[in-house]
Amino acid sequence: MRERLAGLVGTTRRARWITAATAVAIVVAVIAFLTLPTDDQGIPRDEYTLAAEQICLEAKRQILASSRLARAGEDPAGTSEYARALLPAVSGWRLQLDDLEVPADRKEQAAQLTAALKEAEARIAGLVRTAEEGNRRRTLASAAAADDASTRVEEAVAALGLEECAELRLGTVPEQG
Repeated sequence: MRERLAGLVGTTRRARWITAATAVAIVVAVIAFLTLPTDDQGIPRDEYTLAAEQICLEAKRQILASSRLARAGEDPAGTSEYARALLPAVSGWRLQLDDLEVPADRKEQAAQLTAALKEAEARIAGLVRTAEEGNRRRTLASAAAADDASTRVEEAVAALGLEECAELRLGTVPEQG
């Protein structure tokens, strides 16, 4: 047993020091690997991600501006006006993303975001329609569906690694006063 240990650790003082230093380096490397922050999704901050991030942030700025157009307390008129203003922001967002060259490793996530934006467009268009009909119960149901669709957009934004945009969370329908 001693011969095996001596062969592993080394027989000279210099060999034992090298073995000890190697063991310490391995322990430090393992600890660093376990404790250093990592990019959870492994999505690089490349040209595509930066461009998609800017498109997303601009769309959310437009959505925020649209919410200011809505007149609080004038449901369904305010909701209809707000939803009408949302449609070009959401469709423009989707169309601009479609113009980007998607890296092969993110095709699925980009497709999920496109699908979520299309669904949001459809739900917002439905909200416009029901709000203009004046049926409060149907308008509330359409608003809930639009909010659900916006949640799926937010999830797809996060999955695509658009970190800044994911931090800027916006609701679809403004709260009525």
